[in-house]
Amino acid sequence: MSVHDNISPIAETLSTYDQEMATENVVEFGQLLADATRVALLDALFDGRAYTVTELHRHVGVAASTASEHLSKLLDGGLVVVEAQGRHRYYRMKDAEVASVLEAVFEFGGGQPVKRSSKVPADLAYARSCYDHLAGTVAVGLTDHLVDKGLVEYIDTAAHLTSSGEDLFSELGFVTKAISGRPALRRCLDWSERKTHLAGGVPAQLLDIMIEQRWFLRSATRRGLQLTDTGRAGLIDQFGYHAP
Repeated sequence: MSVHDNISPIAETLSTYDQEMATENVVEFGQLLADATRVALLDALFDGRAYTVTELHRHVGVAASTASEHLSKLLDGGLVVVEAQGRHRYYRMKDAEVASVLEAVFEFGGGQPVKRSSKVPADLAYARSCYDHLAGTVAVGLTDHLVDKGLVEYIDTAAHLTSSGEDLFSELGFVTKAISGRPALRRCLDWSERKTHLAGGVPAQLLDIMIEQRWFLRSATRRGLQLTDTGRAGLIDQFGYHAP
């Protein structure tokens, strides 16, 4: 029997193993999200920043020991990472890929669990961070404006920069190509507006710059962002967009 005669059985065995592993991973992921406290902790980390157990247990409203136990499970499951600085341990969401998957799950469930009542807080509805990009009324309006100006286009369910869009963002110093498999743009359903805002590499760079240049200030509310007069002027000057 030649080596080639063994290829098919080996391939079938590997394929079965891959399928079993994929199924197991999905089951484990579902189990991680099957607890309201863990979902609330992930929601608290959606602003892309790192927090201590003390900060998180106060925000979620559970005992510190309970928060620590659930964070350990999220850490083991690969959804969060922990960084030690001095005597403190800071937890944050693992990366944009995890955030993207969780966004899709929360959208399927009818919106992110930050909505603890039927009324969305006004500051979050107007402007907030959605992991590492801008969300809310301002983000949806800016997205619609970029589409209307021919800088962004939708092809099927995907979002792309047009040649004009690539020129504009390149001139502003942005990396407009996919980085490490992350797309430059993708559509993200805004849970308060129920319309598309933009996520991906370019919007992540944009939010970093807007906060650095104080177009937006982080509010006391987690993920809430306050648009400044400088920001209003910057949105007009750079993109021709008049924020509401």
